[in-house]
Amino acid sequence: MDSVDVTLDSVWPTELRTDRLHLRPVTCEDAPLVGQLLTDGRVRAYLGGPLPRERVAARQAAYPQTAGVWALVRVADDQAVGLASIGPDHRCEGRAEVSYQLLPSAWGNGLGREAVSAVVRWWSRVVPGGGPVIAVTQAANTRSRHLLESIGMVVLDEVIEHGARQCLYSPGGDEDDSDVRWVRLIASRLDEVERRRGAQARATAAGRRLPEDLAALSPEEMAQLCPASHGAYGRICARATDHAPDLHLGRAPDGEWIAWLTSRPV
Repeated sequence: MDSVDVTLDSVWPTELRTDRLHLRPVTCEDAPLVGQLLTDGRVRAYLGGPLPRERVAARQAAYPQTAGVWALVRVADDQAVGLASIGPDHRCEGRAEVSYQLLPSAWGNGLGREAVSAVVRWWSRVVPGGGPVIAVTQAANTRSRHLLESIGMVVLDEVIEHGARQCLYSPGGDEDDSDVRWVRLIASRLDEVERRRGAQARATAAGRRLPEDLAALSPEEMAQLCPASHGAYGRICARATDHAPDLHLGRAPDGEWIAWLTSRPV
């Protein structure tokens, strides 16, 4: 399979249409829309906050030259109300990531759902078999999560990025891509192993000394813990900073003890 960039370059520019939207490549005339989206506190609430002026200017210059970035134009009044994009996922080579932003005035009426659904359907036609594709949103962003789940996407993984828990969504159902199914299988097996290791580590003398509720530790006590964090759960290691070997002990979101191995600093 070609890389995401190569695939995009071979099919770009592309325009998509839904019942209420026209998705067209971003142009220089969309600079005001880009500026609004990147500086609006509501739009950027789960995206790290409004961007500074220099970064906004850089995006305004780059988007018209970037394959895979659409302006979302409302058909009813020919107004551009948001952006949608698809591009390489930096977490996994060969996997594409869909992203989207809408002006608050366009929230609440399903336009985002139409846009994301159109982009995912288009990608499944462009790449044989659909190719792995994900969408990422903060776990706390219930509006965005509802949008993704409403078009049949399911949580593939959870990671800690930019200081917050992020949910990685992928298309679900019977047509789920084989690569994604394989990732899920591996993740499930790894989860089983880490939970078994966690129960064993908790049963040791060192493990029994840990409080059941790590949240009860004082800041001073937390500072004495190993700084390693788990890739899927993002839980800090509950062992002391100088513990050995490289078996780390933490908690899964459901409260179960987990333990994971590292061969390098996390």
